[in-house]
Amino acid sequence: MKPIEKHRMLHYRDRAESFFRAMQLAADRALLGDEAPQYADAAALLAVHSAISLADAVLVGCTGRRGNDEDHRVASVALRALCVGRHALADGVDHLTWLLARKSDLAYNEKRLSGEDLDRAVLKAERFAAWAYRTFPELARQERIP
Repeated sequence: MKPIEKHRMLHYRDRAESFFRAMQLAADRALLGDEAPQYADAAALLAVHSAISLADAVLVGCTGRRGNDEDHRVASVALRALCVGRHALADGVDHLTWLLARKSDLAYNEKRLSGEDLDRAVLKAERFAAWAYRTFPELARQERIP
């Protein structure tokens, strides 16, 4: 885990929201049919990166540390520990863990992403974000970076 100044939480949260909105746009385009191959892979990878950035925002804002760039799975462990310390349910971390486990496949697999895989990745990102904002409401109370 790398030490980061807590006020940088806003940067990671804003990045997560940007990835999340782009994921939604790309997923919507993929659902139109003809453009599915063009946007599905991007939407799935944006789902992963939105969750990674949101996990970083939570960890930076609450602990002043975030996972290292090489192994994002450390963030799952740190989030679970944070939940234990706060006596909060850690069930949302399972969505992040699912996305992280599939990051390489979503980014580098030679097989075309199925509509079911895309739907699952988007759903996991949505559920992780909902859990994070519910469990760590301080994320939403901060102002945006201009």
